[in-house]
Amino acid sequence: MLREFEIMRYAEKEIAAILGKGAVNVRFFIAGGAYKSLLTGKPPRDIDIWAPSAADREELVFFLKQRNAVTLEQKDFSDVYKINGRVVEIAHKTRYPSLEERVNKFDVALSAIGVEHIPGGDLRGFIHSLAKKSVRQRKILLLKPLVNWKYALATLSRMRRYANELGFSSPPEEEAEIWQIFKSQSYEMRLEMIARHKNVVIEDYGVAEEAEEIACRFR
Repeated sequence: MLREFEIMRYAEKEIAAILGKGAVNVRFFIAGGAYKSLLTGKPPRDIDIWAPSAADREELVFFLKQRNAVTLEQKDFSDVYKINGRVVEIAHKTRYPSLEERVNKFDVALSAIGVEHIPGGDLRGFIHSLAKKSVRQRKILLLKPLVNWKYALATLSRMRRYANELGFSSPPEEEAEIWQIFKSQSYEMRLEMIARHKNVVIEDYGVAEEAEEIACRFR
């Protein structure tokens, strides 16, 4: 079971490696799937950092560049850097003023985990109740309703990837809700959702093929 002191200890280690100990007088959140590492024992694919304001984000990018972080790419939703062997994504969005608001907007429950870095170096953790339930039941659960439903197919790929990484199940009833969202759209919107999915997903887990078959069948 994930506990708050564990995620804060993990975040403290990552912050020190990425930004340096005691060097950052900035407020930000480390939130998302990186905390799966506490369950798998493996390094995360990347560390997602969210700033609550444009000024905080600017400071974060400044600190990264001061520490000679290498820019890897600019994605639709984030800028990606590499530093000390870690891939770090700084989200473009700065619309969430609190950690809880940020975490509650995720799609997969196991992403709904975060730690807030408070200027001065204090940390505060938050684990969504569904994330705890997901670990307890060894199931990949959704936070519903999906806020960003146009990317529901990417959510489904993420569910299957998390299940594969953790040895959890991706419950058929949870997947069925994704497919219901997809089927309820117009044919044009289904094609748009498939395109969005292909644009953001690296590991597909068969989702695009299933979606294309459904899109044509329900045209």
